[in-house]
Amino acid sequence: MTVIEGMISGFYQAISLDVLAYLVVGSLFGLVIGVIPGLSGHFAMAMAVTFLYTMEPGTGIAFILGAHATVAQGGGLTAILFSTPGTGQNAATLLDGPPMRDKGQAGLAVGAAMASCFLGATFGAIVLGLLIPVLREVVLFFGPPEVLVLAFLALTFVAVLGKEDMTRSLIAALLGLLLAMIGVDNVTNTHRFTMGSDRLADGLSLVPVILGLFAVAEMIDLWTRGGSLARNVPKALSTRETQAQIFQGIGAAFKHWWLVMRCSAIGTTMGLIPGLGSAPAAFVAYGHAKQTSKNKDQFGKGCIEGVIAPEAANDAVEGGALASTIAFGIPGSSSMAILLSGLFILGLETGPQMLNNNVDIIFIMIFTIILGNLIGTVVGMFLVNPLSRATSVRAEIMVPVLMAIIVTGAYAGERAIFDIGIAIFFGILGYIMKILNYSRAALLIGFVLGFAVEKNLYLALLLDGPFFWMEPIPLALVIITLLFLAANIWSIYRDRGKGS
Repeated sequence: MTVIEGMISGFYQAISLDVLAYLVVGSLFGLVIGVIPGLSGHFAMAMAVTFLYTMEPGTGIAFILGAHATVAQGGGLTAILFSTPGTGQNAATLLDGPPMRDKGQAGLAVGAAMASCFLGATFGAIVLGLLIPVLREVVLFFGPPEVLVLAFLALTFVAVLGKEDMTRSLIAALLGLLLAMIGVDNVTNTHRFTMGSDRLADGLSLVPVILGLFAVAEMIDLWTRGGSLARNVPKALSTRETQAQIFQGIGAAFKHWWLVMRCSAIGTTMGLIPGLGSAPAAFVAYGHAKQTSKNKDQFGKGCIEGVIAPEAANDAVEGGALASTIAFGIPGSSSMAILLSGLFILGLETGPQMLNNNVDIIFIMIFTIILGNLIGTVVGMFLVNPLSRATSVRAEIMVPVLMAIIVTGAYAGERAIFDIGIAIFFGILGYIMKILNYSRAALLIGFVLGFAVEKNLYLALLLDGPFFWMEPIPLALVIITLLFLAANIWSIYRDRGKGS
């Protein structure tokens, strides 16, 4: 299938009534999840993936990516209105969003943020579409040795560049690889770590693991904190004032189009690098906006450029992150790992198979990102005040309702009570990891990549022997991995030396 044929087919599928209905539902779900502090894109995607078993590929992708696409928009709302970022990627918006609110410009900031999200997402999606011919050629150079070393490089990036401690994140990534070994070995047909359980012979089910690590763990955290989800909530704006300011903010985002383009480029580029994610991209974009602005002294005091820059970079990241996930099956973040698991459930294979035979699926993703953010922008304009009330719901009410949905989702996949136990076990594990500063994202990515690592290690040894890593591309990737680790270890010791 050519790129043009895939683009036309993907567009018509994306706007078909069946797919569009799931896209709208997913986008609204992601927007609501983003508005509620404490819940995140991981939670939205973890919940969405439980519904994919009965869906067609097009509708499933529209649903899960639609939910993911609008989380950042919802998180921007709470960051501006309540000084509480709904997700970590909206943290940079706290620098100028709340000061604008305090000056009576909350609607202006919300409009600028939502429009910037839409423009950034569109930029990233277009870049992804333009990269397809390049990725088709690049992926041909990647056999089992290259994919194996690339997987370890991705795990290293995720562990080192995350917000958690590097050593603990590496431990979490290796634990994820170890957990992926549970079940019957595909090569020797021997049982590993099954403890005599027939249920574990096929390995751990992906959906209960995802729900446990992110959804159940967040519910435990909300329950232990108690109280309402949002604190120190300011008085709500009148509907007329809010709508007027939102339209002004949208106009301001288009007025600063060159800033949006530059920050979107920053986000897309950083999205290509596994492990960076949206939060660092948002802060880098904010710093760039401040350095290039004529009003440097206004940043931090309620400057609209300080809202536009990080929100544009936030959503542009997804285009770059999708490129590495689609081309090599290497997720650079926990959100992409969940998306990759969703593709497996839908029966889709990444790599050359998707780039050559399922180009229409890639363009469904591209149009889903664009349309999902457009839906989030339009709906968010009229639901700022109603959605904000969800943040005042007490945890004692919210947690039981969401836990019931989570348990149902864990059970629905294979109709097994055992999977509910798996979700609860990994929920407790995820909560402990959160407290102890171990990376749940690194564990999940290690778990998702476990099968690919084992399969490609076996094939690499079979085809090229124990020195497979001495080939040019694997050797270059090994050197990059070692240099990256060495540089970060050196920086840790240097900082310790300064501290002492």
